[in-house]
Amino acid sequence: MVVVSLSLALVCAATAQDLVSFHGRVLFVAGTTMGFAPDSGSSFEVDLTKVDQSSYEFLNNGDSITVVGYVSRDGNKVIAVSITPDQ
Repeated sequence: MVVVSLSLALVCAATAQDLVSFHGRVLFVAGTTMGFAPDSGSSFEVDLTKVDQSSYEFLNNGDSITVVGYVSRDGNKVIAVSITPDQ
């Protein structure tokens, strides 16, 4: 599975420590990594190690969510601090 580099060129203008928020859909959850397709832009990986497992353990492919986190230093993923499923 290929996950396209995060279209964080827009977001990278912010430093790696600025919180960013993305709304979109779950592509997959595998261990502590989630594939994510934002409403606009290319898909990317989300690092789930900083969020409680209960916030993502019941997510399914296609679920609509909002991810809040930090862009990794290399700009290739978002390190999530919260995940909120749409109601």
